[in-house]
Amino acid sequence: MRIISGVTIVTMDAQRRILKDAAIAIDGARIAAIEDDAVLKARYSGAEIVDAAGLVAIPGFIDTHAHADQSLLRGLGDELHWHPFLDCVVSPYLALRDPADSVLANTLSMIEMIRTGTTCFVSPNADPRDDYEALTAAITETGIRAIFCRFIMAKENDFSARAAKEVVAGASAEMQRWHGGANGNVTMWFGLDVPRRPSDLIYPHFYREVADEAQRTGAGIVYHFCSEFEDSIYAQNTFGMRPAEWSRDNHALGPNVLLIGGCWMTPLEMRILADTGTHLVHSPVAHMKMATGILPLPDVRAAGVNVTLGTDGGLNNNTHDMFAEMKACCLLQNASRRSAKACTAIEALEMATIAGAKAIGRDHELGSIEPGKLADIVLLDLNKPHTAPTHSLLSNIVFAANPSNVQTVMIGGRVVLQNNKVLGVDEAEIISRVHKRAPEIRARLGLSARP
Repeated sequence: MRIISGVTIVTMDAQRRILKDAAIAIDGARIAAIEDDAVLKARYSGAEIVDAAGLVAIPGFIDTHAHADQSLLRGLGDELHWHPFLDCVVSPYLALRDPADSVLANTLSMIEMIRTGTTCFVSPNADPRDDYEALTAAITETGIRAIFCRFIMAKENDFSARAAKEVVAGASAEMQRWHGGANGNVTMWFGLDVPRRPSDLIYPHFYREVADEAQRTGAGIVYHFCSEFEDSIYAQNTFGMRPAEWSRDNHALGPNVLLIGGCWMTPLEMRILADTGTHLVHSPVAHMKMATGILPLPDVRAAGVNVTLGTDGGLNNNTHDMFAEMKACCLLQNASRRSAKACTAIEALEMATIAGAKAIGRDHELGSIEPGKLADIVLLDLNKPHTAPTHSLLSNIVFAANPSNVQTVMIGGRVVLQNNKVLGVDEAEIISRVHKRAPEIRARLGLSARP
């Protein structure tokens, strides 16, 4: 038994309680109790005491949109909109990429995420050619939780039900091989390929087969949705319906589905997502950087849709910083709505924690600090010039804090960051390899360094 003593706890429980001079008792991987400090010390008199006086405990962030395999491209996607971004950088990189580059990029991203208080991330469009054994080993070393959404496409130019079954069965079998790896920290979902551009083909049997297999295995489904003006108009012009209507009619919505984007949704689509229990992840920094659009967040939440936060990636956000994401989420909505409370600090923190846990189907064990849940806990030191004084704790966390405030990160009871050091990996060695490999990748893509 271990007790985190003397801490202020931002529980994010149903009552959104904030407990001062409190303690957290941790038994193995789970939280045994949260009580007044003196009460828990008396109850567990033989426990190991971790002095957290003056620190603030929050649930670990859940980054529900993190292209962790793209961090080696940081800075190469600047000033590009969607189509040139894909055609000039992403697609050529994926076509030429060595699986070892993906492992290196993912490891770099995991280190960054841990340093910024993220304890779980969703990686959409994970490449089927990746080295999942090495990725699982990286998850084991860092201790972070990862949901790899294996990108799945229909068999080219074969629209038959038989072909759909073959493709989906093969992908599912491979996913089951790695699902639950790294002591349960690896989860495998489907990263669904859906038509978004004129060059894309439509495979009705394929979408139904993915939905049926996900239902059978309990897997989730992730795909980019209504993110850009172009893909919104493409659906309207091609199918005569909105993207959410197409998704509904092609079995691609539901409680196990997480959509990415949604900037160009209509009120009709908000109702469809709410009625089907589909989740949506918002990535405001990447949306602003790429001039994608503005999610009508207050309207989407008011419609009853569960909305989460995600950083997108090192290529088009340039960081995996969930503090920046929470602040940007509020500022973007407040500025565009001309209301200083269009999105509040507590709403942003909810989206980064408990809403993310709900979206991945794990709000019963992640997303808040409560007895029985997994001990994914971040300790913040707010006794710094940029986070003092504390008139409003939530305001300081969302609007003033940054990764430098992260003092300790615990995932499933295991300490993975302590005293500004990521445990389990040689961070300096990883960064050295990144610096060596980056110019080689840039040259291979025919891109030049910017002055």
